[in-house]
Amino acid sequence: MKNRLYSFFAGSLYPFGFAPFDFWPLTLLSLLSLLVLLKDTPLKESLILGFLYGIGLWSVGVSWVFVSIYYHGNTSIIIALLITLLFILFLSLYNLLFTFMFKKLSIGNNLDILLAFPFSWVLVEFLRSYLFTGFPWMILGTSISSTRIDGWIAVLGVYGNSYLLLILVSLVFLVCKGIQVKKSFFYSFLSLIFLLSTCLILDEVSWTKLKGKASVTVVQPNLSIEEKWSLEGLSKTKLLIEETILQAKESEIVFFPETAIILDEERNKVWLNKIDQIASERKVSLISGIVGINKETKEFTNRVKGYGLAEGYYDKIHLVPFGEYIPFVKVLGKLLRIFKIYIGETKGGESFSFIKVEELRISPTICYEIAFNNLVRKSAIKGNLLLTISNDTWFGKSIGPNQHNEIAQSRAAEHQKTLIRSTNSGISSIIKEDGKIIDKIKRFEDKVIKHEVDILEGRTPFSIYGNIPIYLILLVSLSVLIILKRTNVLKNKINYVKRTDV
Repeated sequence: MKNRLYSFFAGSLYPFGFAPFDFWPLTLLSLLSLLVLLKDTPLKESLILGFLYGIGLWSVGVSWVFVSIYYHGNTSIIIALLITLLFILFLSLYNLLFTFMFKKLSIGNNLDILLAFPFSWVLVEFLRSYLFTGFPWMILGTSISSTRIDGWIAVLGVYGNSYLLLILVSLVFLVCKGIQVKKSFFYSFLSLIFLLSTCLILDEVSWTKLKGKASVTVVQPNLSIEEKWSLEGLSKTKLLIEETILQAKESEIVFFPETAIILDEERNKVWLNKIDQIASERKVSLISGIVGINKETKEFTNRVKGYGLAEGYYDKIHLVPFGEYIPFVKVLGKLLRIFKIYIGETKGGESFSFIKVEELRISPTICYEIAFNNLVRKSAIKGNLLLTISNDTWFGKSIGPNQHNEIAQSRAAEHQKTLIRSTNSGISSIIKEDGKIIDKIKRFEDKVIKHEVDILEGRTPFSIYGNIPIYLILLVSLSVLIILKRTNVLKNKINYVKRTDV
């Protein structure tokens, strides 16, 4: 029972390495504790420990889900707690799967630590990122995306960061374990120093080069949910857009958040044409979230579009399940209606597209999409400025918006390009190519920030190869583990035969 409590407590420490806490050594301590608990524990008990670790992790890590459901989902506190609990239990199944894989791949020596532990964790991170539309939240590598030891992120991406951090945890475990065995301690300590050195060296490497500068303005209207989706809120937003364009300097690029303009383009046509003309005359670019319409199906889309000197638009491709659409709508739609939960349907986009401002190519993503590094990569391959717009007002004063902004930092670092993040009520930010924040607007601030940002050209190794290198590392790790596992089984059989013969 004591170990079970330790496991739950260790899991609850994991999120403290992420924003807004940003004490990443606690996350590594959490994983080290889990490794100690699992190492010599039988499979059945290990599965319980892994599941409890997951419950502790997700209870803290996704506590913002309750805020969204209860305060903005028009549900009772009981239903909100129930839905949040079910979500936590579902996510904890991934931790149980990790534990099962780790124990099954274990071969009874130090290679359990150096191969099976990192392999199992990162593979499950990938599965969690893609299964059931994916939930790539609190990926381990994100916790160090703007620190001195994130040098590998531009080479292997955030999942590569995860793998290397798990190797780091494994080496710390082996160093502690090998204190009484000088040879084991020496090699483990040397490997630990080598790993940290490569992280620091690569952190100084610039894969992209400066092409020019751009003047940007990021606007955070800070409207409540009720106000934002009202005619009064729409009038305020329109007035704010007009004032911002009139105050902008020539060649300035103005960014407004997700669905800043809540009426679709057809019903807003006259005003949008007027804004487009004013911005063009002043040689200003306006890029804003808007409710778009799919030309073929006439369904609503979640769109970001350019006006004035900015040309083009992008419709959100990866929609949020139970937020923008209902998966398995025939079954789940009826169930949600029983709980009096109503969700509108949004049409997803079909392809990636740039927003161009003269020679500048802006790679846009909308809200949740920024969490999918391969999706962002497809958009960012030929872009030289990254953009993500969002509306995190749904999550109130919870840690959700901080985590969301941190994820955007990791995308900037993966591609070594400046990233603009515009949200309705925070956190809006301008992020450097190394993942560090140049400036930001705190939550629930009605504010504007202006900066001259670097426009960078070129591609990082991650931008070229994506997650393929880390896939290959996982494949090699699994192959070695399978070979060693079979060799170990064969040795045990031979020893058994020898003993019976005697």
